[in-house]
Amino acid sequence: MTPDDPWPDQPVIPEYVPRDLEELGWDAPRRPTRRDIDDQNTLLLRRQRLFRWAAQMTAWTFRQAPEVQKVVAFGSVAGPLKKEVPRFRDFRRFGIEVVHECQDLDLAVWVTDLDRLQQVKKAMNGGLSLMQETPYGGVASHQVDVHIFDAATDLYRGRLCHFKECPKPHKRECDVPRCGARLFLRQFAGYRFNQARFESEPKVLLFDRATGFVVPLPQFLPGYRLVEKDERTGQ
Repeated sequence: MTPDDPWPDQPVIPEYVPRDLEELGWDAPRRPTRRDIDDQNTLLLRRQRLFRWAAQMTAWTFRQAPEVQKVVAFGSVAGPLKKEVPRFRDFRRFGIEVVHECQDLDLAVWVTDLDRLQQVKKAMNGGLSLMQETPYGGVASHQVDVHIFDAATDLYRGRLCHFKECPKPHKRECDVPRCGARLFLRQFAGYRFNQARFESEPKVLLFDRATGFVVPLPQFLPGYRLVEKDERTGQ
């Protein structure tokens, strides 16, 4: 962890040079080469770094919503990626380990007003919109799971809905009991929040209104001018 990087590890991410399909030869079963393994690890580390950039950027826009009191990143984005046999076909067939796949960005957000989740949603989308052309690509709103907590009681309330409307017509997701009882607060059938598991997850504090702490803006790779993006927000 450094003043410019809040994460507990800073893995070196090698440059990735794409190869054509003929060179890859994925149509025929084969044992992945050393380069295949290195490339896969590079792509997986890039994906985690991309989600970390998104976490930092959204922390800055979340703080513009006065109802947001604290933002924490947790799960696989918040710690070093361990080696494992992945779901990818040839790696699994031959039992070859690569780093864990960080599939999405998990954020815990504590709010004072559950009736203003539409404003919270706009704040998140504003942060994501500022980083859609980073050197590693962009992050869509459905790739971010925002877990909503009541700032007064510290109790879990649900997840921030990805839909633009609440309820969304003809969506089965909206038929879950209590889903949408508070606009844009999504509930899942049969889901029960596991407080013990949440406490055991690796975490990184991104924003705390009480102390005035906010993580630094992400420092993208050379070739992407963060200053230009920053000027658009007035931050």
